[in-house]
Amino acid sequence: MKKLVSVLFALLLVGSFAFADDPAVKVGSWSRFIFVPAASMDGGDNYAFTGPSWAKGSRVGLGFSATTDQAGMKLDIHANGTVLEIGDQAKIWVQPVPVLKIQAGKIQEDTLRGKFDDSNILNGLAGFNGVPGKDTYFTRFYPKAGLVISSTPTEGLFVAAALDAGVWTVDELDLDADGNTTEYNAQQILTEDMFKAIQIGGGYTIPNIGLIRAQYIGGSDTDAKPLEVAFAYTGMEGVLIDAGVKFNTEADVKQNSVAVAGSYTKDALYALVRTYAGFGEDAAGNDDLAMKFSADIAYKVADPLSLGIEAAFDKRGDPVIIDVLPYLQVASGAGKLKTGFLFESRNEEAGDYTSWAIPVMVEVGF
Repeated sequence: MKKLVSVLFALLLVGSFAFADDPAVKVGSWSRFIFVPAASMDGGDNYAFTGPSWAKGSRVGLGFSATTDQAGMKLDIHANGTVLEIGDQAKIWVQPVPVLKIQAGKIQEDTLRGKFDDSNILNGLAGFNGVPGKDTYFTRFYPKAGLVISSTPTEGLFVAAALDAGVWTVDELDLDADGNTTEYNAQQILTEDMFKAIQIGGGYTIPNIGLIRAQYIGGSDTDAKPLEVAFAYTGMEGVLIDAGVKFNTEADVKQNSVAVAGSYTKDALYALVRTYAGFGEDAAGNDDLAMKFSADIAYKVADPLSLGIEAAFDKRGDPVIIDVLPYLQVASGAGKLKTGFLFESRNEEAGDYTSWAIPVMVEVGF
């Protein structure tokens, strides 16, 4: 921890001097905190908690990057709850020729990824149901310790492949006379297995129409190894539609899926509708149809104030989950404040029950 804090301070110091002279060196931030002063599950006592749950209860993030025309780096540092750790990316990259880019390290390559995110509140509260996010429509390239090799051989065309060699593990040994001793171990993966798990895909932007893309994500015999095809329509002002199909080449491991979402923006109105269907058998042999529907409708009353409502319906077999979240949002500059009243109803084999929460979300990004 002390070493990580020292490195972070050094990066900030170096970045502050470099930024004044070199605009290619940047420091950014994206952070989200959800405070829930009161919530109740199934009529139980009121309790308080924080989110996002996927970030140990809070996220304060810093991102450092430096770029030239032919090389660069990006390092994300996340304070998740009270834990300081490496964030989404820790990569370097080179572009030896204009049409070829090689990224190395922990990499998120999102050029082809799905266009519609999940709910910033529903997907951040432990114990409550969420809605599909971007990878539902088309999965990003995300090796944790590997390479992404991409090319743009002609205008509008993007092709890429990702290989992941695993990650390094850290073992803390017993204290000795000099203090803590740390041993670093490489996680080994057979070369054959690494290539079996290759992710390879491409996309083409059709001018004034949209983006079409396809990919294959490999893996072992216990992985789904899906073929994915998607199309994002961008041909009409204010309208965005993304549709994706995932068909698993390894049968009976995971359900196949079809996901379609669309948004409409006009003056003060914003509307987003998501739909999802999962079909076929999963690893447990369950072939019940999975259905998810969600919507987010917001109206800007007066800048920066908006009123809106989120609603979600989730069903597979008998269980049915319904969420409703009327909300108020104040968005100004780099900051956003969103609060409302979340109500959830569950109809499950174990019994029916309802839950509620009063979330207050603060988000900052620049």
